[in-house]
Amino acid sequence: MRIEQIMRHDTTKVGPDEPVSRLVEWYANPGSRSRYTYVVDQNGVLLGVVTMMEVLGLFLDKDVVDSHEKGIIQDAEALRRISCALMERKDLPVARIMRKDLPTVAPSGLFLDARLLLRERKITALPVVDANGVLQGEITRRVLIKLLDTMLRDPELFTLQKDCKRLFDKSSEFFLG
Repeated sequence: MRIEQIMRHDTTKVGPDEPVSRLVEWYANPGSRSRYTYVVDQNGVLLGVVTMMEVLGLFLDKDVVDSHEKGIIQDAEALRRISCALMERKDLPVARIMRKDLPTVAPSGLFLDARLLLRERKITALPVVDANGVLQGEITRRVLIKLLDTMLRDPELFTLQKDCKRLFDKSSEFFLG
């Protein structure tokens, strides 16, 4: 089974200049969307990724959290500092907090290769990019579970459609400034 047959096509993408506040809004109401937001240029080339952890880290400073936990600062002061961080950093472009170290996989790769990378890197999703670096989708742990579920329900599906491009079809979520 190739990655292109099972990958999610409904990735969330933003441009590098999109304000971080947009991601706060997005993650506050995620529905069943991915926890990863992919940063792409105007041609769809993958530049990086932002997760909820990067967003939280931007506004919930470690020193504030640690000081509150140790009783050095009280609730009101912790909330004041978090509020100040929100106001000061909300307009930062996502490019300032994106990670660039996430491995990628090719659409033509085998899903087992993706499973290996997910396990080795202890991550939940991998961007799928073509030879030009253009984001095509993502492969997630949930997608692999969905594959197993589908195989249990209809094993013949995989022999009949082994050359198809997509088994799970979805539309794309895309907001670019």
